[in-house]
Amino acid sequence: MAEDKLKQSLAILNPIRTVRLKDKTGNFEAILQGLLSDLETPNTLSVLLCEQIAESIFWMRRHVEDKELILLEATAEKIDTARRSDRNYTAEDVKQVLLGDEALKRKINDELKNTRASNPVATSFDGCRAKAFLSCAKEVRIADDLIQRQMLNIRHLQRSLDAIDMKSRIIRRMDLELERVERDLTALEHDPEAG
Repeated sequence: MAEDKLKQSLAILNPIRTVRLKDKTGNFEAILQGLLSDLETPNTLSVLLCEQIAESIFWMRRHVEDKELILLEATAEKIDTARRSDRNYTAEDVKQVLLGDEALKRKINDELKNTRASNPVATSFDGCRAKAFLSCAKEVRIADDLIQRQMLNIRHLQRSLDAIDMKSRIIRRMDLELERVERDLTALEHDPEAG
């Protein structure tokens, strides 16, 4: 049944599509198709709202990834600056430590301890990470603002979509209620004890 709703929604959307992202990962289309398949009664407006919600979700995820990368790169840079070594750590190394690679964290901490005499500023992985956060706070704030904006967009679009969906539900409920009242009236008219 969801597959039928998806086909119906895509048939409505394709000729009037407003968002054309060049997303080679397929994430946008996956989000969009998930939203479209959840529509109870697809119509032009609800399908367009789903497209806008999918775009907002896509960009929100992208901004979260950007924010994470800003912090990872800045941390790697702080570690390399504090160590003054030929081997450079990357954002991926920092990510591995944050995901629980204790051996790599110990190695970085040992290297930083060995340079403490010449560079007392950052003496641990966590210290470098804190300094990285401070150094890129403006960029992180910008990313947070972009994420917040997309979240607000999603909330507003969701309210609009709910209003459209709720309207059809209210009309359907009223139709059912009218049918029930008509049946009750018809039953009363034909009830021999009522007369």
